[in-house]
Amino acid sequence: MIFKRGIRMRKIICVAALASLFFVLLLSGCAKSTPTASAPEPVDYAALVSVPGGTFLQSDGTNSFTHIISAFKMGKYQVTYDLWFTVYHWAITHGYNFQNAGTEGNDGIVGADTTVEKYEPVTIINWRDAIVWCNAFSEKSSLAPCYYYASAVIRDSRSSNSTACDGVICVWENNGYRLPSEGEWQYAASYIGGLTWTPYNYASGAIADTTDNTETGRVAWYIINSGGHTNNVGSKDANALGIYDMSGNVWEFCWDWYGTYPTGTITNYRGLVSGTLRTLRGGDFMNTISYLQLGHRAFPGPSLALAYYGFRFARTY
Repeated sequence: MIFKRGIRMRKIICVAALASLFFVLLLSGCAKSTPTASAPEPVDYAALVSVPGGTFLQSDGTNSFTHIISAFKMGKYQVTYDLWFTVYHWAITHGYNFQNAGTEGNDGIVGADTTVEKYEPVTIINWRDAIVWCNAFSEKSSLAPCYYYASAVIRDSRSSNSTACDGVICVWENNGYRLPSEGEWQYAASYIGGLTWTPYNYASGAIADTTDNTETGRVAWYIINSGGHTNNVGSKDANALGIYDMSGNVWEFCWDWYGTYPTGTITNYRGLVSGTLRTLRGGDFMNTISYLQLGHRAFPGPSLALAYYGFRFARTY
């Protein structure tokens, strides 16, 4: 009897052990089936945003005109040093030359390899560098370059080629990368829904004018919140079109020669035929609030390269 009871006890223990093992395996299977958080999608810093055509009042607070803008595409981000660096090094092995090699943000080393600051905007480039880089990016992407001089694609921004760079024409119909016109820039910066527009004295994407530091700081890096340096692009709130940093961080080169606005109603106005100064828009990380107003205009010479200057690209449909 004792022997039989011992056998029955061992059977009970075995059954209990198997049941425990099954329970552990079941829990293990449940744990494995629980979904895990996926890694964030990588950011496409070359992304473009489609901008619908329309009509708006282009104003700098003193002068204004009615501007009819055709649909186009605008860079979602200011050009990062990482993207600049990639295209620049392709370009210099494919027949391109540059006056300036660019830096990571405002305090990088000129022409250096990328570091943890590579997603800050490229700076210390001039207007001529920007248009030549756009041609290189177009060619690298198998698109039709936009900038020509005497029927030849502009591939050299060095001061020795200044006559060609400053006499350049833009073939707006081509599908390559280019600088936005000043009108395209302000249109994209102020666009809300096609019927309403951000006023000229607001930062792009803000819902109060630039006297409101909290609202301005929500969308822009400037002297109040930048810490005295450029910051990663796209780290503030976007505007209504989903475009980042159109106010603050770095000034952005536009195509137009600087001049007084026209009057009346104009379609796709692109500035004077010739001039001495090119336009900049948006303000920078060390500016006070008035410079961040989306109607504010600045106008450097095309050879000037500073730690406050960068750009974003556009494309024609």
